[in-house]
Amino acid sequence: MKKIIAIGTTLTFLVSAVPAFASHLSSNDIDIEVKNKDTTVINTVNTSASTGGNQANGGSGGGNGGVILTGNAWATSGVLNDVNSTVVKVKTDCGCKGDVDVKVENKDTTVTNNVTTKAKTGYNDANGGSGSHHHHGGSNGGDGGTIVTGDADALATVVNVVNSTVVRVRR
Repeated sequence: MKKIIAIGTTLTFLVSAVPAFASHLSSNDIDIEVKNKDTTVINTVNTSASTGGNQANGGSGGGNGGVILTGNAWATSGVLNDVNSTVVKVKTDCGCKGDVDVKVENKDTTVTNNVTTKAKTGYNDANGGSGSHHHHGGSNGGDGGTIVTGDADALATVVNVVNSTVVRVRR
C-alpha cells in the first residue's frame, strides 16, 4: 500500500508598526510625523496534499489487483500581512490646550500574494492485467484492483491590512 499525505501550513507575518507616546506641559504643541515609503511585500506560498498516485493493477496471467485504502488529503495555507500600520497614542496629564498634530504618510506600498493550495486524491490506476495464452485456446487477464480514497480538502486564507492608522488622544 502506498500512502502519501503531505500537510503544509505557512503563516507569514510582516509587521511594521510605529507607536508614539507623548506627554507635554502647559500649552506646548505635540507634533508626530510617521513616514512609510517604498514598502514591498511578496508572499509566495505553495501547499499541497495528495493521497493519489496509487496502483492496484491486475497482473499478467490471471493475477488480480490488490486493494488500496487511503486517508484524507488536507492542504491549508494562511497568509497574514500587517504592513505599515501606525498606532499613535498621546496622553496628557494636564489640562493643556495645545495642538496635537499627527501626520502619517504612506507612499508606494505594494503587497503581492501568490498562493497555491492543492489537495488531490487522483492519478490512481486499477487496471486489469494482460492475458496469457493457455493450451486450450483461452486467455485470462487478472482483474483490476480496488482503490478507495478519502476526502481532498483545500483551504487558503489571505488577510492583508495595509497602511492602517489609529490615532488616540487623551487629555
